[in-house]
Amino acid sequence: MPDGAELDGHHAMRLETGVALINALTGKYAHGRAKPLLGGRELVRAAADAIEGDGRVDLLAAERLRDLASRLREVVEALSRNEDDQAAGLLNRMLADSRARPVLHRHDERPWHLHFHSPDADLVQQWVAGLVVSVAAAFGEHIPHRVGLCAAPRCDQVYVDASQAQIKRYCGLACQNRVKAAAYRARVRRSDP
Repeated sequence: MPDGAELDGHHAMRLETGVALINALTGKYAHGRAKPLLGGRELVRAAADAIEGDGRVDLLAAERLRDLASRLREVVEALSRNEDDQAAGLLNRMLADSRARPVLHRHDERPWHLHFHSPDADLVQQWVAGLVVSVAAAFGEHIPHRVGLCAAPRCDQVYVDASQAQIKRYCGLACQNRVKAAAYRARVRRSDP
């Protein structure tokens, strides 16, 4: 994709879902606070919310989605260390494991569209194949500059930078404001005699 090209809408949506899964199901900190390790109903609810409320999520599916989120986090962490080759290797393994392959599907009277899983795939297989293909499709031009880990202390949330300038460093305004407030307090302390 040429520099400045936009990511396909379907892949962009999947990338956002991947980030939602990573943030909901993995990581130790969010916005300066420790995150609890989710289990049981909380894990099921968080997984279902991340994939936009799909009611077919049970505990086994939620655990499998957490595994997917952990593997996607490894890719983002490698990219944040500028280890693109390692990230590509991780993605290639995920593509092979997902057995993703393009297949045209048609639901009811809707138009034909492309999926990357077999028609009989379960919920998690569907998400794994779709997310991994979307992340791989975005990898070359978009991911290294558009996805990152929050730079705020005690926050390891992942973000997608949709700005033209590609200068986002924080997962959101809460962390950006926390860092700015801490820097201000430090300057005030240094200037007080």
